[in-house]
Amino acid sequence: MKQARGLRNNNPLNIIKSDNITWQGEIKPSRDKNFCQFETMGLGCRAALKLLRTYYEKHRCCTISRIIRRWAPETENNVQAYIKNVSRMTGIRATTLLPPMKEETKIVWCDLVLAMATVECGLDTQGREQLAPSIDVGWRLLNP
Repeated sequence: MKQARGLRNNNPLNIIKSDNITWQGEIKPSRDKNFCQFETMGLGCRAALKLLRTYYEKHRCCTISRIIRRWAPETENNVQAYIKNVSRMTGIRATTLLPPMKEETKIVWCDLVLAMATVECGLDTQGREQLAPSIDVGWRLLNP
């Protein structure tokens, strides 16, 4: 069975390539014509967390619903199902205000990335267990 694109690219949230941004650890030129590729999964998780922090602080996406509506356009995704699944996996209601991204709220944000990666990459329980340590690495790289 073929590995999910986000896992092959060390980009578990499938961050789209941009000419305006070069992420730490991003492989350029990418072999994927649409999505970023990263040197390690930890660096891909760092980019995901950094982008989510920007959504929260700059774009005021402070709920799972608002984050996912911005992240996954309805033209390409079943946004309602995405929101429902992420809410279920995190145990956080879709419209509950998320806390700011700080050390004491690490688990909320890392769980959010894990849930979104589960949807993006179709992870099973084993895949989630394998990805979790890389999300922790991404958090430490984001907040040294």
